[in-house]
Amino acid sequence: MLGKLLTRKGVLSQREQDLRAREQELLQRLATALEQFGHDVAEDDLRRFHEARQQLDGLFLLVIAGEFNSGKSSVINALLGERVLPEGVTPTTDRINVLRHGTIVSEQLREAYLLDRTHPAEVLREINIVDTPGTNAIIRRHEELTRDFIPRSDLVLFVTSADRPFTESERTFLEQIREWGKKIVFIVNKIDILSRPEERDQVIRYVAENATGLLGEKPQIFAVSARNAQAARADESPDSEQQWTASGFDQLEEYLLYTLDQKERVRLKLLNPLNVGLRLASKYKQATFDRLKLLAQDVEALQNIDQQLALFHQEMLRDFEPRLGRLDLLLSDMERRGSRFFEETIRIGRIRSLMDSDAVKRSFEREVIGETPREIEAEVSRVIDWIVERNHKLWQDINAYIDRRQLSRHRDGMIGEVGPSFGYNRQALLDSIGRVSSEVLGSYNRDAESRSIANEIQGAFASTALAEAGAIGLGTIVVTVVTGAAADLTGILLAAALAVGGFYILPRKRRQAQRDLQRRIAQLRSQLKDALTRQVHLELEQSTGRINEAIAPYRRFVQTQQQQLNDARGELVATEDALLRLRAEVDKLSPVRS
Repeated sequence: MLGKLLTRKGVLSQREQDLRAREQELLQRLATALEQFGHDVAEDDLRRFHEARQQLDGLFLLVIAGEFNSGKSSVINALLGERVLPEGVTPTTDRINVLRHGTIVSEQLREAYLLDRTHPAEVLREINIVDTPGTNAIIRRHEELTRDFIPRSDLVLFVTSADRPFTESERTFLEQIREWGKKIVFIVNKIDILSRPEERDQVIRYVAENATGLLGEKPQIFAVSARNAQAARADESPDSEQQWTASGFDQLEEYLLYTLDQKERVRLKLLNPLNVGLRLASKYKQATFDRLKLLAQDVEALQNIDQQLALFHQEMLRDFEPRLGRLDLLLSDMERRGSRFFEETIRIGRIRSLMDSDAVKRSFEREVIGETPREIEAEVSRVIDWIVERNHKLWQDINAYIDRRQLSRHRDGMIGEVGPSFGYNRQALLDSIGRVSSEVLGSYNRDAESRSIANEIQGAFASTALAEAGAIGLGTIVVTVVTGAAADLTGILLAAALAVGGFYILPRKRRQAQRDLQRRIAQLRSQLKDALTRQVHLELEQSTGRINEAIAPYRRFVQTQQQQLNDARGELVATEDALLRLRAEVDKLSPVRS
């Protein structure tokens, strides 16, 4: 029977050898692409991929799956022609049994839950048959073993029982394994318990409809009685052939002979790692897409922060101009008062009063300078407070924005799907940025910041002022600079008037004093504006620098990941496309009857 027709080992044609070589090259290319994911590639995925690649060089692997008590072991025993595996109404298979050809009957535990059995059955010369634990056994580990072994298979024989065909647990199991792209052949066992032909037809039709709806194509279905087939093999009477035919195993055996002929075996053998590779290429291509989509949110967040910083900079400079205008108004008012003072003071009729230089200074300070230094100091203090408050508000906004980003990363629900390493690194960076932002915000001492800025402005102003004022107050510097215009006139005015003639000299001195006052106030205005403007820009640069420093690791992570993911996605797309083209060529290998 089956064994007698499978003793010749086929030889690969040149085309089949070329297809295998191309497949091995593409699978290596896929392995290299997956390496870019590092620890984010699931260990089970790597193991299954490695096993599928190894299986390419092994014998054809026929996996028998189904619920316990569906008769899987009985079907295998009927194929082998003798009772090799134990049978029973309770779960009898608690591990994966791999049946290989051997001159003697033996068994050896290769790894936990994987038992190698050898048997001299002829059918095992060309194929390895795998008996798996029941998919609905009480011990969950049994179902996991079966589901885990499916990716290695070249063909799956799924056994369901005629007394409970296509149960819900069978449907669930098949949904879990269909994504591996395996060819599945259905066996309805125990068909002998249904005595009427219409009952058998109804069961077969029920299995066909459900399997077609689940798999998307109509599968091959065989209705058999493994029990009757074993009895027929053991019976040497003339009726045994008729009994064998009635068991349905003659059709199953014929199908297996046809399916397992050289070309179809090669086709299914090549399709096995191809489909495993395509599944992983698709899975991790989607993973790169998910990561890039998540990173797009991070890119948007970084762009928002950059835009906010740019807007903050623009708003600060825009709002700073009116504040300079108020200072300019104070100085302009003082300049007008000084001009009037000189008009009224430097006259022939007031020669005697000009001789008292101290009195002139006091009058000048009282009538011209007045409260202007205090008002300037107050206005500068308001500018400083404004700078500090805006910086503080900026950090509050940044901190609140990062807090929202940290919350949204939990809401998006994607980190768990795109790899633990990627998710952990991203989360750690977000946490780090949030922590730095919170620390800066918490340690922000507005009084200390105000004092620091005031000292910077005063130092910058004093270092360029006409008077070498050192570290004295800003108001004192203003008084010193402006009073110099009056001080330069006293002590020499009377002597000049007597020597040359006051009628001619005093108007010229008055104009000189007015020009000198204008020059000094213009210089004061310029120095004050430069010092304040320089400080505003400095504070803007420092705030922007601190924020950019805080988010620099996050920015580098996003940029690096984007580049790596785009490269990985491009390679996966190209590899997947090449695998699909190769699968189309493999599918063209037509099965030929011997």
